[in-house]
Amino acid sequence: MNCSQLISLFMAGALAPSAAADIFWTGAVSADIFNEANWDLTQSTVTIIDPNVTIDDNVVIRNAAATVEMPEVGGAGQMRFQIGEGYTLTVDNSRVLVLGNDGFGGIPGAVTGITIDVVNGASLEPFFTVNEVLVNIDQTSTIIYGGGGNPVNITLVDLTYGSTMRFLLEDPTEYTLEHLSKTFVDGVPAVIGGNIDVVSDGAMGSIVTVRPGQLGASYCAANTNSTGVAAAISASGSTRVARNNVILECGSMPNNSFAFFLTSTTRGLVANPGGSLGDLCLGGAIGRYVGPGQIKNAGTTGAVTLTLDLTMHPTPNGLITVVAGQTWNFQCWYRDVTPGGSAASNFSDGLEIAFN
Repeated sequence: MNCSQLISLFMAGALAPSAAADIFWTGAVSADIFNEANWDLTQSTVTIIDPNVTIDDNVVIRNAAATVEMPEVGGAGQMRFQIGEGYTLTVDNSRVLVLGNDGFGGIPGAVTGITIDVVNGASLEPFFTVNEVLVNIDQTSTIIYGGGGNPVNITLVDLTYGSTMRFLLEDPTEYTLEHLSKTFVDGVPAVIGGNIDVVSDGAMGSIVTVRPGQLGASYCAANTNSTGVAAAISASGSTRVARNNVILECGSMPNNSFAFFLTSTTRGLVANPGGSLGDLCLGGAIGRYVGPGQIKNAGTTGAVTLTLDLTMHPTPNGLITVVAGQTWNFQCWYRDVTPGGSAASNFSDGLEIAFN
């Protein structure tokens, strides 16, 4: 398998690790990632955590109380925290810092490769990654490559809106020439000025960020409200359910109006329901985002936003998890006033999002 095939196989689930228990970081005695006493190995057959020694198990560094450090172990040579074929390293709400010129990777000549997931505000800071690696950076997390030359070596990096990739020794030109082809956004090749931006860090490096892409397709034109314009719904983030990264926004509402979002798998059209000034663009079973913190006030901007949790998606029968292949429709319902000043409600247009 070559590196260009790795991301499509991951998306298809081909990199699911072998059935095994996980190894968990405890940091019991120090910050040293190669000290076995800092790991809970009781659920694994692995007994050694050493440079360039293959770890045939999933590795989890979660909620580390202090920075996890890879000490300088290779001298002039370069060493790896080496993970076996098909396994995953998860860096969750933790900082992992390489102090020398070493890195993370799979075994030399890897075929299946490994996955590195950096999630929940984590920061992974290697000198390099190598040997058929897929690095997934979620919307709250960062990867910082300390090396120059070719730090993203036989590796693909998949970003999403909100995530960041930094290079300390690769300027924007070097990044473009060497690493742009290895960068993806939610599984789609990265394009500078399209779905990513690349700028200098002011020194010898560069910073790569994801542009906020608009999700979904609007339908069902909204009626104007008391401000003289129609409210509009939009979404940003990612359609990949595994990312759980969707932000809804509704704008052009009256200032200080209360609003919440509705959702359904079915489109519809009900004119002026309950005397509303607008039209309901949903049908079937309609869920309401009315949980704690989900009813919003438009304030002085006439706009509201809501970050969705796709594992807690509202329906009339309770919360469900959105799954790949589903299409959901969304609409914003908000307070308005009639031309005579009486209290009323109104709706935005509809927005359809197909998840994958």
